[in-house]
Amino acid sequence: MAYVLFISEAKLKDSTAINLNVSTDLLLPYVLQAQKLYVETKLGTTLYKKLESLITAGTIGNVGNEAYKTLVDDYIGDMLPNWAFYHAIPFLRFKIENGNIYSKTSETGTALSTEEAQHLREEIRNTSEYYTERLIEYVTNNTTSFPEYNTNSGADVNPDQNAYYNGMNLERPMRQGTKLTLRNFLNASDY
Repeated sequence: MAYVLFISEAKLKDSTAINLNVSTDLLLPYVLQAQKLYVETKLGTTLYKKLESLITAGTIGNVGNEAYKTLVDDYIGDMLPNWAFYHAIPFLRFKIENGNIYSKTSETGTALSTEEAQHLREEIRNTSEYYTERLIEYVTNNTTSFPEYNTNSGADVNPDQNAYYNGMNLERPMRQGTKLTLRNFLNASDY
């Protein structure tokens, strides 16, 4: 299966605390996962596919594609490495082989506790969400440069303009209008 990456290995390692000797093979699945989970959902399928086609054709740097190149280099390039790192952290210390899961240990360091690893992930998530907000702001303030942004249909993913997630869904149901009350939190049967 062919896939297109929106960032390079160098960008991934230069933009995060990932050590240069960490194997790309370990990181690649998380770059792809983050790209689908965060880039496609923020841009929508049509714009996402447009970027894929420009990168595949090698025409993203051509005249007339400056906005797309800026989007990839300056916005996706900041956001995607952090989300990939966020998703990779829980699995960097484990190795899965021949039906077994092994915990790797270091001869020169001490493994993080679960609490320390969670704190590290939260810091990375905060950074990721900041860059996601910047990407959303750039695209929504430049929709004339990205006509594909609002042209999704059918099974396409529509762009999501929420960059932050705090574990609680505060979106209002359509039938309720704009009023959010305490009853919404107390009466779970409405949802």
